[in-house]
Amino acid sequence: MFSYCWLILISPLTGFIILSWMGDRVSRQQAGALGCGTVGISFLVTLVALTELLLGEEIGKGGVSTLYNWVTAGSFTLNLSILVDSLSIFMLLIVTGVGFVIHVYSVGYMEKDPEFNRFFSYLNFFIFSMALLVLAADFFFLIVGWAMVGLASYLLIGFWKEKTSAVLAARKAFVMNVIGDVGMVIAAFIIFESLGTLNFLDVFAAARSTFRPNDDTILLITLLLLVGAFAKSAQMPLHTWLADAMEGPTPVSALIHAATMVTAGVYLVARCHVLYELAPFTMYLIATVGVITAIFAGSMAMVQYDIKRVIAYSTMSQLGFMFLAVGVGMYSIAMFHLMTHAFFKALLFLGAGSVIHGLNDEQDIRKMGGLRHSMPITHVTFLIGSLALAGFPLTSGFFSKEAIIINAYHADMGNIIFWAMAILGAIMTGFYIFRIYFYAFAGQPRTGVHAHESPLVMIAPLCLLPFVSLTAGVGGGMVDGLLSNYFGTHMPHPDDLFLETIGLSAGLIGIVGAVIFYMTGKDRLEFAKQMLAPLYDLLLNKYYIDEIYDFLIVKPVRATGVFLEKRAETLGIDFSIDQVAVQVREVSRLISFWQSGSVRSYALSMIVGVVTILTFVVFQ
Repeated sequence: MFSYCWLILISPLTGFIILSWMGDRVSRQQAGALGCGTVGISFLVTLVALTELLLGEEIGKGGVSTLYNWVTAGSFTLNLSILVDSLSIFMLLIVTGVGFVIHVYSVGYMEKDPEFNRFFSYLNFFIFSMALLVLAADFFFLIVGWAMVGLASYLLIGFWKEKTSAVLAARKAFVMNVIGDVGMVIAAFIIFESLGTLNFLDVFAAARSTFRPNDDTILLITLLLLVGAFAKSAQMPLHTWLADAMEGPTPVSALIHAATMVTAGVYLVARCHVLYELAPFTMYLIATVGVITAIFAGSMAMVQYDIKRVIAYSTMSQLGFMFLAVGVGMYSIAMFHLMTHAFFKALLFLGAGSVIHGLNDEQDIRKMGGLRHSMPITHVTFLIGSLALAGFPLTSGFFSKEAIIINAYHADMGNIIFWAMAILGAIMTGFYIFRIYFYAFAGQPRTGVHAHESPLVMIAPLCLLPFVSLTAGVGGGMVDGLLSNYFGTHMPHPDDLFLETIGLSAGLIGIVGAVIFYMTGKDRLEFAKQMLAPLYDLLLNKYYIDEIYDFLIVKPVRATGVFLEKRAETLGIDFSIDQVAVQVREVSRLISFWQSGSVRSYALSMIVGVVTILTFVVFQ
């Protein structure tokens, strides 16, 4: 059963191996077709698996497919297995589906790049790594996939290796994610020590009978896993890498932010919900950090001028909403928002890429304007994505975000503070995304660059994504039906007209605010900047978090390294080794006096030695 699902992994892996091995011996057309085709095959296989799940006796009930036994040591066994269930298939639909669209878009976006083939090999490697992470049947292969996703992101973010900023951003992303990897590895060791297995199904079954709520061990496990989740999903305080990751090509930004890497943290918590339900303290921490991150990132997005960075902070904020949902126990709702977010965020990133492409790589929104005339298709699609992100009524983002907001209050672990902060985050969302829209598409052109619409291979994905961004919201019931079997609960629908009305109004208030400041009152905007100058500078400089980390961590570590190099290594280790060499050389010099090369000298030395020994023996 589900043995064919190995093709989901094998297909992009094959593309990666061929493109890496063949290099430039493969034409651009062939590389693009191979890169897109392998991911397309994975998507089709995922659809087949979804059909089998839906037609099964119990909807969403999957199983484990084992290829072979890899390691056996005493009672420990490690099988090369994949777990195919409703949650993994749901995630793979997003990973492979949106990933395929981004691959097609990349054919046009990277058309003139001299490293076209290398780019598609990295994309295939990324999809393979993410699929391994999602399909892993145990913590071991989950961590392997987790680390490989980090490696793939490093390669893609730093793809333009001639740019110093890209290399530094890639290194930063890698280091931040390794911090999370360490936490997950330690958690895996504790799980094995406590439960004797790493298999998901066995771990979850044993945990219920082994741990009591908020036991020290279960708290430690969930907190360590949470370090990995927060690092991968760019939640505070491990968030600083995400905005810098925009140094990579725009399709990379879309792939990382929309469909794959950053959602892995939410997936991890959802996959391990059995463990987290045994740790109410950790659940509360997740919700708290999530809602704070939503506001924190949203506030920074309100003042940034790089179009990709604004959307990046938007991703961080929306992930905060997802963590808020899983933190209050609303797992299906979190996954529902993960799905809708994948669609409209991919649309926004690809739309931003189209704008950048049409303006000859310009990313500063202050240098844009009037693009609705010169780029009509990009304009309409970006507007739809903006409405969905803002939670405009009847868009996909409205249904999923409204469900999170209302359950932030009504859920068992919800409260009025979570609800109020979520409302504030939703208002910010409407404001900052339409700030981009008005800067880029409204008014008159602000530069002499003649903008042009993107080619068909880029426009086609842009025309597909608006449809799902508008309609995916009605699929909440289908998501609930698919995932309820795994989570054991259905998506709640609290009947609270007052809260629903406020939730409905939040995004609209943000949009109206953007209209007031950026369409009808530039004087008001300048006045607000002057009145709130300290706060504005604080947000523009991203709360100086990077500078604080640099002062508290980077500089002390670098200074320690310099000290150890100059003192410990140069004056300690190197000096000691040099002194040993000097002494050996001196001893060798003294011994060399005996190596005269004269036979008579050697004979005399032997006679003297023999006489000395005999004298000692006789007179003793």
